[in-house]
Amino acid sequence: MSKTSTKIEKHPSKKQSQNITPKIDLHKKYKGFKLTTIPEQYRGTWYRGDPYSKKATKLVITTHTFNGSVTYQKIDHNLKLDHNSEKQNKEYAGNAVMITTDNNFLKERGFLDTVDMVYKLGKFKGEDCLLMSYGTNPKAINGVAFKDKQAALKYRKYDFSKIK
Repeated sequence: MSKTSTKIEKHPSKKQSQNITPKIDLHKKYKGFKLTTIPEQYRGTWYRGDPYSKKATKLVITTHTFNGSVTYQKIDHNLKLDHNSEKQNKEYAGNAVMITTDNNFLKERGFLDTVDMVYKLGKFKGEDCLLMSYGTNPKAINGVAFKDKQAALKYRKYDFSKIK
């Protein structure tokens, strides 16, 4: 009686995560909105530190894009947006956000979102930064994005809510 051995080959299971970036279409039209330009002082690559890792997240702002989403300004002030509307969820789908700038603040949100992300230029310990807040109180600082990646990593565990 001969023994035959079966050898099972194991293939390494490498998950290849592909970051598929949606195509940016600066010519797409949305009812009640027009393409808008982000003020120059906000443009560039900013970095935000993560307190739970030693990596910094990029925030890329260009002339007409905010982190890969095309920027629009609401021009029809009678347009009522409803995040519960199935029709509007289809109509306003895509990689687009609306922005407004006033009082040295840049406010950004999805068309059907109910809360703004608010960005204000500032300095923290001598470093250029964007002070970030969300919700109804733009004076409450929830995070900071730095122009310098090393500064973002250095202050990644800092409690920015202490900033007044």
